[in-house]
Amino acid sequence: MRHNLVSKYTISKFLLICLLICGATNPYPSSRKVRVVVIDAGHGGSDPGCHGLKHFEKDVALSITLKVGKYIEENIKDVKVVYTRKTDVFVPLNEIASHANKNNADLFICIHCNAAVNKQVFGSETYVMGLHKTKGNLEVAKRENASILFEEDYKKKYEGFDPNSDEANIIFNMYQNAFLEQSLSYASKVQEEFRKNKNLTDKGVKQAGFLVLWKTSMPSVLIETGFLTNAEEEKYLGSQKGQDQIAFAIYKAFKNYKAEVEGYDAGPENEIRPRISEEQVEAIEQHIHQQEKDTIKSVVSQPENKILFKIQIANSSKKIPLNSPKFASVKNVEELVEDKTFKYLTGNFKTMEEAFDEQRRLRKQGFEDAFTVAFINGKKSSMKEARELLAKKDHDN
Repeated sequence: MRHNLVSKYTISKFLLICLLICGATNPYPSSRKVRVVVIDAGHGGSDPGCHGLKHFEKDVALSITLKVGKYIEENIKDVKVVYTRKTDVFVPLNEIASHANKNNADLFICIHCNAAVNKQVFGSETYVMGLHKTKGNLEVAKRENASILFEEDYKKKYEGFDPNSDEANIIFNMYQNAFLEQSLSYASKVQEEFRKNKNLTDKGVKQAGFLVLWKTSMPSVLIETGFLTNAEEEKYLGSQKGQDQIAFAIYKAFKNYKAEVEGYDAGPENEIRPRISEEQVEAIEQHIHQQEKDTIKSVVSQPENKILFKIQIANSSKKIPLNSPKFASVKNVEELVEDKTFKYLTGNFKTMEEAFDEQRRLRKQGFEDAFTVAFINGKKSSMKEARELLAKKDHDN
């Protein structure tokens, strides 16, 4: 299995990156300037990311991202700020990296929120592209990389990469960032600023294989601002005050990094602290309130809200007998007809985790295009709606 994965990545790419790494003896060439920064708000649109009792990652990340950009725009006039998204839309991971490259960014900052099964876990950490030093780092990367499951033809786009495979994530070892030293420098400055905030706990700088950092051609970091699954940290992350303080810390790290790269003194703290207008605050609160209303409305209109997940293993314009040899290795195959297309599914799973485990198993068994489908009260629904209902159930419990 590992050999097959390695063979999907060309030796030429590996050698090129090795040469770039070995050649990067001087992290800050004398001509180096920081003139363009690309900031990415994690997830978005149909991909909500992780969630707490009230807040979704995509919303918190976007709010912090816009604040960081505003700080830079107001205080560092010679820097152009480019956003991968400024609204609630989904941007494929490969397009995010491409966006940073096309804009000739000198630094790429990706902003996220974290999650853990253990709801007592809290703290902020910043990642750079590199080796999975621990199982925990690997799990964070796998969760963030799973965003590609919301994209069509993700296997083709990402050269056969399976975000649910430990081996596929670990194979990123060969894609060490050629700008690792600079990335580590900025990451350490972010964590240094976080340490000054009594509401945040420094969990350090770490390395892992994130798809969003994979093909960027500049220093790049992914910031996990805190855990939405921790009730106290979620409250802080969801507040305007908390988002502003986190954004200011990320900005200060950028200011100090730029000064270090260009070889000048960052000077005293005399920043203009942009204030969000009352209209903007009201708009954000209305957006959150509307999300809550939509979720409640969905719950009320479907009182049972029985959520199940199935795995689609095939589809065809012509009917395939359920006893076909094609399905001989699969139990309890069922047929679903949509838009004159015959779709074949299996399984009834109560959690996405169970469904994703079966999806992985079926792919290894030969059903390479198998994917997870959500059903609410027996009706096929979007994964987004299923996630929101599960979040609502968690909240009620």
